Amino acid sequence: MNFSHNIKFLYSKNGGLAISILAAALFISGCQPSETSSSTAVVTQSDNNRSAVAESNNVTTHNEHLSSDNSAATRCRNDKLIQAFQAKQSERQVQGCGTIIKALPDDNEGSHHQKILIELTDVTPKQTLLLVHNIDLAPRVADVAKGTPISFYGEYIYNDKGGLVHWTHHDPAARHQGGWIDSNGVRYE
Repeated sequence: MNFSHNIKFLYSKNGGLAISILAAALFISGCQPSETSSSTAVVTQSDNNRSAVAESNNVTTHNEHLSSDNSAATRCRNDKLIQAFQAKQSERQVQGCGTIIKALPDDNEGSHHQKILIELTDVTPKQTLLLVHNIDLAPRVADVAKGTPISFYGEYIYNDKGGLVHWTHHDPAARHQGGWIDSNGVRYE
C-alpha cells in the first residue's frame, strides 16, 4: 500500500487517528497550509507511465498568480527573470508566471520537449518566455490554450528574445534541482 492509501485506510477505520498523524507530520516538517488552500493534483511520470495523484486538502495550490493586484509579478518572482534577462545571465533557478500565447510544435530531436510560449505577468514592457518541458521525463502539460494562466519553476537560459526556462521536471539522476509547471490547478513535474 502507498502512503495515501494507508491514510485513507486509517481514516476509514479510525477517523481521528489519520488526521492526528497527518497533523503531526505537517508540524514536524514545518509545512504550513496557505490561506488559499484547496485541492491540487500532482501529475508525475515514472518509467514513461503517467499517473495523477490527488493531494489532500490544505495543500498550497500555487495559483497565487491569478490575483489581479500589482504585486503578482513579485509573488511569482518575474522580477528575478527580468533581472536575469537584463544582465544576460543563464543557469539561474527561477520561478515565475504568465499567460500562454501559443503552444509551439514539440522538439523531437534527442529528448522530446513540449514548447510553450508565454507572456510574463505584470511586466512592462511586455516580455515573452519560452518554456521547454521534457516530456520524456514528465507528462505533457494538458491545457495549453491561448490565454491560460501558467506558473513554473526551472532553470533560466538567456537569449535576446526573452529567454527560456527548462528543467521543469524532476531529475531521475538527482543531479539537478527539480522543477515544475502548474496549469489549471495541476502540477506537472
